[in-house]
Amino acid sequence: MISPAQLYRLRHRWLADRQTFHPKPSGGSRRSLWPAEAVAYLHDILPHCQPLNFALLSDELARRFDFHRSRPAVAKYVRLHFPKLVPSQNPGPKPRRRWQCAAIGELWQHDSSPHPWWPAERYPTLILTVDDHSRKILAATFTPSDTTWSHFQHFRLAFETYGMPACIYTDGLSLFGHTSTTDRLDTHSQFQRALTALGVAHRVAPDAPAKGKIERRFGTFQNRLVTLLAYEKITAFAPANHLLQTQIQWHNQHYVCRTTGLTPNDAWHRALTEKRSRLRPTAVPPLLDLHLAIHLQRRLNADFTIELNGQTYPVTPVGQQYVTIVHHPHQRFWVIPNPPSTNNTAWPTILASHTL
Repeated sequence: MISPAQLYRLRHRWLADRQTFHPKPSGGSRRSLWPAEAVAYLHDILPHCQPLNFALLSDELARRFDFHRSRPAVAKYVRLHFPKLVPSQNPGPKPRRRWQCAAIGELWQHDSSPHPWWPAERYPTLILTVDDHSRKILAATFTPSDTTWSHFQHFRLAFETYGMPACIYTDGLSLFGHTSTTDRLDTHSQFQRALTALGVAHRVAPDAPAKGKIERRFGTFQNRLVTLLAYEKITAFAPANHLLQTQIQWHNQHYVCRTTGLTPNDAWHRALTEKRSRLRPTAVPPLLDLHLAIHLQRRLNADFTIELNGQTYPVTPVGQQYVTIVHHPHQRFWVIPNPPSTNNTAWPTILASHTL
């Protein structure tokens, strides 16, 4: 009356020392009861956990109650005690081995995902940036819309936190190409202009599997965050971003990559210890203000004023017809005679500065 696993454990001990091996009574089942608060949590969250995600449940039990059980153990317990709350699922595709760069900061994968994260008139957008070598999630933000400015704000936070990478890897969608259907700006001259001025290369993936690390993260968070946001009854950006940061911290600290056998934080720190880093110091804030901004061309009026968003603003008189606006939407803007060139990326003469 013992399990096959116990039989093989006894066999292993017998093979190691056949002469002194003496089996003893097992003493019965040593399985302890699950904490009542953990069982109650499973009962409450399972109706929201669609599609069913046992890895999420295992992580949340450890994070909320310090109760550690493996994903298969949680799956077995849930199927045994909550059979009516477990729908049948078809097996998914097998995982595929992926390669990574040799150093941190050598390549950052970046993308965004409009998705029904919570009930809203317009899909909220999740913006993510992942380091290709360590799989560390460097920045994550929920934004109301997928615009060039929202990506600039996202990148500024990542640059100021970790430094400047050698290259950023995106898909070929319109936001990173020649046109944008959301803010209707020439994002080829916006996104690539900003990265070029800051000394960051830009690569475009030929298809979605080519940047599979970040695509996999979106799949993971769609299975997790929708459940957690519904369970916590979150329908606003501020609490959603707070919950998102707790999940990112947990992922970077505890998720073990099947390819490397390391957590993202461990892989990041090991690369730093071994001096395998392509990160450069962050540009000074004035240069980030200049380049991580929307650059617009405007014609000067005869009275040396310009129009922006239906309002008129004065500008220092200058002997030319067109000027460049360095625009931070909903914050402020500067007026300069000409946009910075690739040879000189510093601030030119400022003709006007206005707060919005």
